[in-house]
Amino acid sequence: MKKLYFFALIMLSVTFSSMAQKEQIKTAQAELAKGNAQASLTILNEIEYLITNAKDDDKSDYYFTKAKTYTALADKKVEGPKNMSLAVACYNELILNEVDSGNLKYAVQARESVKELKSVLDRSAIEDNNAQRFGDAANKMFYLYEMDKKDTMNLYNAASNYFNAKQYDLALKNFELLKNIKFSGNGMEYYATNKSTNQEELFVSAMNRDLGVKQGSHIKPRNVKAKSKRSDILKKIAFIFTEKGDVASAESNYKAIIAINPNDVESYVDLAYVKLDRKKEISDKMALLGTSPEDMKKYDELKIKKDEEVKVAVGYLEKALTLDPSNKDISKLLLNLYRSLDMTDKYEALKAKG
Repeated sequence: MKKLYFFALIMLSVTFSSMAQKEQIKTAQAELAKGNAQASLTILNEIEYLITNAKDDDKSDYYFTKAKTYTALADKKVEGPKNMSLAVACYNELILNEVDSGNLKYAVQARESVKELKSVLDRSAIEDNNAQRFGDAANKMFYLYEMDKKDTMNLYNAASNYFNAKQYDLALKNFELLKNIKFSGNGMEYYATNKSTNQEELFVSAMNRDLGVKQGSHIKPRNVKAKSKRSDILKKIAFIFTEKGDVASAESNYKAIIAINPNDVESYVDLAYVKLDRKKEISDKMALLGTSPEDMKKYDELKIKKDEEVKVAVGYLEKALTLDPSNKDISKLLLNLYRSLDMTDKYEALKAKG
């Protein structure tokens, strides 16, 4: 008898809980209808922990209402890209639950809403990029990636725009992620010519490019097979580490570029400059030393290290000059380094080549 009584209490509790969820969702819908999106979101967040065990209909109503609420906040310019991404996440959860249950209440509408949200954010990101609002473009492209993590090109575009905005910490975080997932960027690039400027523009997606052509703002669409972006990612990572003063990490990434492309002249030159940066660090330490026997001994040790760094830089520059014999800037730098190391024979030989 006690067991039956306990079971009845549990069932009664579940029934009341279910009724409370329905009422809360209806209240949230009412607040949303009145334009109070933030109030709606607060109500929905309060009952989120109950939704896992809710009935299928209640789950659908919950995620649909929450997606609409996030969209309403985005429409009010409240953390637009973030809330659009959260709306897409709710729609995706709704679709997943409805497909699992077989009760397709909002799934078709949700799919269309996801497409529309992605398209709106995509167009806005391109507008920001074209206007050189790189930070805004980067945020939007990152949230496009959050909407669909299979589309890693959006992550690359976000990282590149953070880099252009000189937001190096965010750029590094995203470039490192691309490096770790072995992103190459192989695929297709989508171009069309802007009718008002007569300039060809690169689009984030074929869908966005085709929309511009359809609307009449662009003409001459064409597709180009994209080159691998691995070297570009490594170069930007190396540059950021150089800016941060992390010479060892910069050197490691420049070497990784050469492992991919042994004929990359620029990377050999960059490696040379990394070594010359180390030479400057050592020279600064030498300048602080006094004339005591202990300091003089330390001075001699540092001078050997400094010359070793310069010799390695010379090796990189010689390789670069072999690949690009007519490069006057490399020749000039090499001549200066030969002279500093008293490498007279090499100095005279290079000088004779003009």
